[in-house]
Amino acid sequence: MKRFIASQWNFATKPKIYYHNEGYFVILFNDMEDKNEVLYSGPHTMGTKSIILKSWSTDFNFYDEVLKTIPLWVSFPNLPLNYWGRLTLSRIASGLGCPIYADECTTSTSRIFYARVLIEMDITKDLPKSIIVQDSLGKEFKQMMEYDWVPQYYKKCLMVGHDCDGVQDIAGTHKKFQKGEQQQ
Repeated sequence: MKRFIASQWNFATKPKIYYHNEGYFVILFNDMEDKNEVLYSGPHTMGTKSIILKSWSTDFNFYDEVLKTIPLWVSFPNLPLNYWGRLTLSRIASGLGCPIYADECTTSTSRIFYARVLIEMDITKDLPKSIIVQDSLGKEFKQMMEYDWVPQYYKKCLMVGHDCDGVQDIAGTHKKFQKGEQQQ
């Protein structure tokens, strides 16, 4: 993790890194500017695995929050330009979860093919592929959405990226070999 941070977040002053026994890291930045720059410059990946970043608060709980609500980058392809304002994008994103941040290309409108917003979403539910948007005159249209990354949430073990069924199959196979049965 230290090497990843040193190479990928080299614009930030070296933060302190704490390891949590459940497989999480807590990163203590030296100032809010560094934290925000890292938090909002994602998505971040280590190799082929996504890194989930979440801002700490006093009511933060690893067991409840990390496994249920995750910040996801959501793109709105071909969103009409009159919906690109900060408040309008925030209202659209609020229909999906808690909007956090729009990327630089969206806020500066330097790329107008799609708008992109970081939204904290409940991944225990199916992620929508579209949302109905209503303008100030009451006219509605269906806005499609794309995700930079869709986490796999396993309802059986309540974990992201942990296939409990696969683990049970391996354990079951192991038991068969212990009993002297042949693998089928």
